[in-house]
Amino acid sequence: MAKIEKIVTKVLQWEAGLNSKYSALPLREQYAQACKTGWSDDPADRGGATMCGITLDTFKTYCSRKGCPIPVKQDLREMSYSVWLDIIKILYWDRWIADKITSQSVANILVDWTINSGSYGIKIPQRLLGVQADGVVGAKTLSQLNSVNARNFFEAAKAARIDFVNNIAKNNPSQVKFLKGWLNRINSFKFES
Repeated sequence: MAKIEKIVTKVLQWEAGLNSKYSALPLREQYAQACKTGWSDDPADRGGATMCGITLDTFKTYCSRKGCPIPVKQDLREMSYSVWLDIIKILYWDRWIADKITSQSVANILVDWTINSGSYGIKIPQRLLGVQADGVVGAKTLSQLNSVNARNFFEAAKAARIDFVNNIAKNNPSQVKFLKGWLNRINSFKFES
């Protein structure tokens, strides 16, 4: 079964430019390094202010669910590792019920897609699986996912994700500047198991 720890380094590498020389460090220390470069507030980025892949809107959703005060940008910049990881787990990993996905590679590419694209990272893979594309992973989606050939599905999901980001850039010229990075990120995912 897939484990969340196996995607953390990859997310930090892509969301914060974490140098691969830090990948042997404990995850908490990787996050500390990533925080040095993980802040972004590019006006062209539709996600808005972001820290290590977590947008301010996502942080607000998380805090609302937890009954915490609504955060501002400074709170996002100072987010602790435990909160960051809890957000990744609750709002992305658990949306895919990824602990029950048998292929780590499949779990990684699907969860990462959801981090970057919200419900599209669930609905499009559901279409590929031939189940109802409702954006909610339930028993049918999970069962179908675990019954298909993992390598073939991984490659199909990767191709669909590439098509998805190419269409974003095609339909919104302000997003073209992000396309190369998106494609590099997607292509960095390799099927391992």
